[in-house]
Amino acid sequence: MTRITVAGEALVDFVQDENGALQWTPGGSGLNTALALARLGIETSFAGSLSCDDNGHKLSNFMRNEGIDLSQTWASNKPCPHVLASKDAQGVPTYDLHLAGSALEEAPLQWGWLHDTSHFHATSFAATLGPGGASALAALQQARSSISTSFDPNIRASIFPDRSAIPLLLAHRIKHADIVKVSSEDLDVIAPGILHDHIIDEWTALGVRLVIVTRGAKGAVAWFEHQQFEVATPRVDVCDTIGAGDTFMGALLAIMSDDNALGHKRDGWSSEQVRHWLSFAAHAASLCCARPGADPPTREKLRAQR
Repeated sequence: MTRITVAGEALVDFVQDENGALQWTPGGSGLNTALALARLGIETSFAGSLSCDDNGHKLSNFMRNEGIDLSQTWASNKPCPHVLASKDAQGVPTYDLHLAGSALEEAPLQWGWLHDTSHFHATSFAATLGPGGASALAALQQARSSISTSFDPNIRASIFPDRSAIPLLLAHRIKHADIVKVSSEDLDVIAPGILHDHIIDEWTALGVRLVIVTRGAKGAVAWFEHQQFEVATPRVDVCDTIGAGDTFMGALLAIMSDDNALGHKRDGWSSEQVRHWLSFAAHAASLCCARPGADPPTREKLRAQR
């Protein structure tokens, strides 16, 4: 079975419920993506910093109970990072991040995951900035020569000290990725006023084989082998969109693993497979949107909704 290693952040989301009360929930793009993979039956390791405080222990216990391997994590004595998440009337979240002085400021120079991992995925600001970003970049550089790799920028512009540096920081990572998944909102931040197609052309020129742009209710579009594919978002009653992009990414990698398309088999992808992968990922993301918070579906829930 394919083991997938995910590098990114694990943190606590305090999400407002319908009464305005704050609910403690596990969050972070790295944790959410690993969770989506584990719930779909994929052997998954999380590579990131975890605090040793009470919130960090709760996150660790949650991840272990979900079947996520934590042998590649870095234990930090700094506080657990947290986020205040609120939603608008359409369920679209905004985030107030509290990251300064937290465990995310620590990370090893490298992880020892490569010997038993078939795919490496790096995601969000913890794989782009600071010690975690340096570790993730080194891992992408090391992994690309022998296994498949992917990257999801998941931009939170407010934490970048210099927004003009964002495109270059991302390019350093993108050129070592076989797959890049990005949201249309991310592209607007990365290169405001620039046509998305122009950005995708730049990324494919760096060597990315599959680029996917998620567009919420408008579906997703992918570029592969000089072809463009679109997939619709299944209709659901949206509760919120927290974790939808991470669920999409986790489901995409899971179905690719099912098709034995990761690891050393990254050169045999077909257009028909890409369409199938996109449809599966969009279905999983839509089911996440139908529930509060980042709550990716299991295989059983996906089958029941087909």
